[in-house]
Amino acid sequence: MRRARSNRLGGVAGVLSLMLAVCVPAKADIAYFTSFTTGALVRYDTSNPAGTATVLSGSGSTVQPGALAIGPDGNLYIGEAGNGGAYAPRISRFNLTTNTLSPVYTFAAFDVFPGSLAFKGSDLLVGRNPFFGNTGAIVRLTNVTGGVAAPSDYTTGGNLQSSPGLALAADGSLYVSDQTYNFISGLASGPVKRFDATGAFVGEVIASGSSGLSGPTGLAINGSTLYTASIMAGTILQTNLGTDATTGFASAGGFFEVGSLALLSNGGLLVGSPSGSGNIYRFGPDGALVSTYSTGLGQIGGVVAVPEPATATLSLVGIALASWCRYRRSRGG
Repeated sequence: MRRARSNRLGGVAGVLSLMLAVCVPAKADIAYFTSFTTGALVRYDTSNPAGTATVLSGSGSTVQPGALAIGPDGNLYIGEAGNGGAYAPRISRFNLTTNTLSPVYTFAAFDVFPGSLAFKGSDLLVGRNPFFGNTGAIVRLTNVTGGVAAPSDYTTGGNLQSSPGLALAADGSLYVSDQTYNFISGLASGPVKRFDATGAFVGEVIASGSSGLSGPTGLAINGSTLYTASIMAGTILQTNLGTDATTGFASAGGFFEVGSLALLSNGGLLVGSPSGSGNIYRFGPDGALVSTYSTGLGQIGGVVAVPEPATATLSLVGIALASWCRYRRSRGG
C-alpha cells in the first residue's frame, strides 16, 4: 500500500514537472510598436507576428510617434513628434485595459521632440529626436501616471546633441545615445554616454566611430550588457558594462535598418527599422537572426516587449495540485 501510494505521488510529481518543463519555455512575449509613418499602434505575439497582429490605435491617431515605453501602471506611453504646426510634440497614454488613447503632456513650446522614453520609477525620462535637430538635456516628467505632469531637466553636463536611445541600469546609471544627424549628408555619428543615478555626466562608454559605432540610436540593457543600435551600419553592438569592452552582436544587414530596441524575456532582441522597410527583426540571445516581421507600416517608431502571462500553465498546475490534495485527504495521508 505504501509503495503504491508512493508511486502515485511520484506520478503526480512527474506530471507537474513535465507540465512545467514543457509549458513554461513555450511562453512568448507580447510586442507593441508604433508606426512613425502612419501613427498606428500595434500589438502582436512574437511567436506568430503576422497571425496575431492587432491594431490598437489606427493610422492618424498619433502623429510621428518615435518612442514607446511600458509604464509602472501597465499602460503604454507614446512620444509623438507632432507635425511642426497645429499638433505640438507630446506624450500620450494608451490604457491597455480600456483601449483608450489620451494626452498626458504637450510640449507647447516645441522645445522637445520625443525620440526615446524610459521610466525611472514613476518618472518618465524623455530623450530628443535627432531628425528634428533637437538638442539638450534629458527631460524628466513627474506625475505622468497620475496628476499634473511637470517637466524639468534630468541630466547635467555631457552636451547632448540628441538622445534617440535611453537605457537605465540596475544601479540607476543612465546610458544615452548622443547622436548627431547631418541633414546635408544624411549621415549620423556620435558616442554613447553614461550619467550617474543623479543625472550627472560621467563619461563616454563608446566613442563615436569606435568598435563599429556609426550613429548610436536605440539602447537596451540586459544585466551588465548594454546593446546599442548602430544606425549607419545596420548592426547591434554589445558592451560589457563592467569593462566597457564593446564587440559586435548582430546585424540586420542594411543602412538605417536598426533603430529602436526591445529586450525579450529569453535575452534576445526586437529591432525596429526606421528606414521605411516596415521590418521588425527578432534576434536570439546569441545574436542570430530568428525572424523578420514585415509590418507594411513604413518607419518603425518605438518597440517594447512584455512576457505573455502563462495563465494556462498555472491553471493546469493548480488543477493537478488540487487533485493531489483531494487524493491525500481521501486516503488520510
